[in-house]
Amino acid sequence: MTADTSPHALRTTAPVLDCAARLFAEHGTRGLAMSALTQRVAAETGTDTASLRRAFPTRFDLAYAVVLRSVRERVNGQLAADQPDRPATERMSSLVRRHVELGWKHRSATALERELLPVLRAVHPSRHREISSLTRAYREHVRAIILDGVAAGVFGVREPGRAADEVLETFDSLLYWYDPEGGLSLDDLGAVYVDLVIHHHLECPR
Repeated sequence: MTADTSPHALRTTAPVLDCAARLFAEHGTRGLAMSALTQRVAAETGTDTASLRRAFPTRFDLAYAVVLRSVRERVNGQLAADQPDRPATERMSSLVRRHVELGWKHRSATALERELLPVLRAVHPSRHREISSLTRAYREHVRAIILDGVAAGVFGVREPGRAADEVLETFDSLLYWYDPEGGLSLDDLGAVYVDLVIHHHLECPR
């Protein structure tokens, strides 16, 4: 038996998956026995324990559902919000700001994703492909915006694919250093990353 990870099921269990992501971040993927993990999630979200056990028989199922919902929300949200008729610099600026906001919201799930993907590749290739296809779609979306900017003469990079990879790596860095108590708001952080991506990575003149 495996977890129901249909889009509808993931939407209706969002509080469960948010809670599970936090508990995984606090205790690690193996820090709590599955029975204790289920009880904690049930108690904190008001969900029936038996229903949780049926939906997520193993910690692996629960971790996968957390990651899949997070990746879907981040990638599909970015694709839906894009405005292809706008200038490339504006599209990239908006994408960067959204990524900072979504990246911080999903930071626990993103950290879990990095731990889970090698395991998925080895033991559950179809699940690995599902997540990887989403991340590839996002990379291609970033690359397409960069290509439009190069064609318009506003981005100076010679290898859009490599530039896309560098931009995505830069996005991921916020998970390691940003502290909301440090005096920098998420809006300010977005401005910092826009400047870094647009003018440094993509070589757009100031």
